[in-house]
Amino acid sequence: MSGMDLRLRKLAGTSHTILITGRTGTGKSHLAREIHNLSPRRLGRFVAINLATLSENLIESELFGHEKGAFSGADMKRTGKLESAGGGTAFLDEIGELTPRLQTKLLEALNSHTISPVGSNREIQLNIRVIAATNRDLRKMVTTGEFREDLYFRLNTFQVELPCLGTEPERVLSLAARFALESAEKQGKSYSGMAPAFLNELKRYHWPGNVRELKNAMEYSVAMNEGGNLSLPDLPSYLQLEECGSAATLTSYPTDYREAKSHFEKDYLSEVLKRFEGRINHTARESGLSKMTLIEKIRRYNIDIKRIKYGAHVAQETL
Repeated sequence: MSGMDLRLRKLAGTSHTILITGRTGTGKSHLAREIHNLSPRRLGRFVAINLATLSENLIESELFGHEKGAFSGADMKRTGKLESAGGGTAFLDEIGELTPRLQTKLLEALNSHTISPVGSNREIQLNIRVIAATNRDLRKMVTTGEFREDLYFRLNTFQVELPCLGTEPERVLSLAARFALESAEKQGKSYSGMAPAFLNELKRYHWPGNVRELKNAMEYSVAMNEGGNLSLPDLPSYLQLEECGSAATLTSYPTDYREAKSHFEKDYLSEVLKRFEGRINHTARESGLSKMTLIEKIRRYNIDIKRIKYGAHVAQETL
C-alpha cells in the first residue's frame, strides 16, 4: 500500500471535516468519494454540491432546504443537501465561492450540528461528515477578508493538497486502470489490462486537463480497443502525436519577435480556455489576468469561445 493510500485510510477513519485543495481537474471530487467509500459512513449517502454553479439564493436552498412559500417560486417544501446526506457525507465543492452571509450560516450549522430551512424556525439535527474542496487559496482569502478565518479553520481540520496529475505518474496509472474498468463495464466490453507501451505513454504525457482529461482518454481507448488489452494505437491521436508536435513547435512560430509573441499568446490562451472549458472567471484567475484583460485578448485574437465551450460540453457527455 502506498503512503498516499495509507494516509487516505487514516483520514477516512476519522469523523473530522477535510479540506481538499488543488487546481481544477486534479480529481478533488474523486478523492472525496474515495474517502467516503473507505469511511464508516460508506453505507450512507454521498451528496455532492458544486457551489460555483449556483446563485446565492439557490445555494442556500440547496444546502439548507426551504419551506413551501419561503420565497417566490418555492411551490413546495424542499429537503436540503445537508439534511439528505444524513448518516453519510456532504461534499461541498468550490467552497471558496460562498458569500460572507452563507459562510456564517454554514459555520453555525457545523458548530451546532443543526440547520434551519429557509422560511422556517425549526431546527433539524445533522449527522453528517463534511468534505470541502476548492481550487482557490483560502488562506490568502482569509487575509483579504474574503473568507471567514473561523470557517477556514473549522473546515481545515485535515487538509489534502492534490498536485497536478502529470507530476504523479503512479497516480496516473492507478486512475487509468480504474477508469478503463469502469468504461469497459459501461460499454459492455472486455478489459484485461494495458500493454507496456500504452502504460509508458500514460506516464510520459503531462495531462494538462488532469483527471478529467485522463478519464476521457480512457473512455476513448476502451471504445477503440477490440481485444481487451489496451495498446498504443487505442490512445487518442493527440497523445500519440504530442511528442512530435512539441519538437516542431518552435519552428512553427514567425521569425519576427512581436509576431511570435502574439502567436504564442493566442495559442496559450486558447489552451488555458480549453482546460477550463471556456469559463472566463476560472481562466482569468488561474492565468493571473484580470477578467477584462482576458476578454480583450480573446477579442483581439478572435478566439472562438463558443467552439471551446461546445467542445467541453461534448467531452462532458462522454463522462
